[in-house]
Amino acid sequence: MKHTSKAIFATFLFLMFGGNVLAADRVTLSGTLSQAACPAACGVCCGNYLLQDTSGQISLSVGNSFVDLTGITDGKVVKRFSGSFYPAPGQCGIGQCNLFVIEEIDKQTVAETVYDPKKDTLAIPSATISGTSDHFAVTLKPPFNIDSITAIGKGKFAAQGRSCASIADQCATGLTCVSYFGIAGGSGPEFKTCEIPCAQPGAVCPSGQACVTVADGPGQVCQVIAK
Repeated sequence: MKHTSKAIFATFLFLMFGGNVLAADRVTLSGTLSQAACPAACGVCCGNYLLQDTSGQISLSVGNSFVDLTGITDGKVVKRFSGSFYPAPGQCGIGQCNLFVIEEIDKQTVAETVYDPKKDTLAIPSATISGTSDHFAVTLKPPFNIDSITAIGKGKFAAQGRSCASIADQCATGLTCVSYFGIAGGSGPEFKTCEIPCAQPGAVCPSGQACVTVADGPGQVCQVIAK
């Protein structure tokens, strides 16, 4: 690819994804949300809601939210929450708290945008056409010529453990497209499957699953517990 084309593609990527860079302390977990009852005591750290993960081991005090929480604050509806921590003063301005802000709920995870230097193409796993909610998998050639476009329907979302190797394969909500090499190592083919990585701090496996290490597979991921 010529230098000018690289610059155009880099600018394109920045415009699409530059505002969505995740902070290092970002946390994603599955759990329930309930309204918090704050004691009337100075210095107490208390948010508006309490986020309880599905294992019952992690409780986060939620102070703010970037999304509407209406209808999911009964402590029963399991959702996948993503957000980060921020400092805030305790009641009466005494002390300092680390409260949690909810940034996304049940965010659809898709494969990353990939540039192929051999084919000189940019593969975008999910794009929308202005004025519609339809999603398409698109491959571009410089400067902005569409090389291929594939409609992504609801039936296209891949389940846990299924392949996401194709640009049109989107992982279902709460799953991440994980890349890895098999028993042959780097000399063998690269595999991509939809998984729930559990190596990150705060990551929790759904009920009935446990965090296991698949050495010749996707690494530390959640898998169904054998009965």
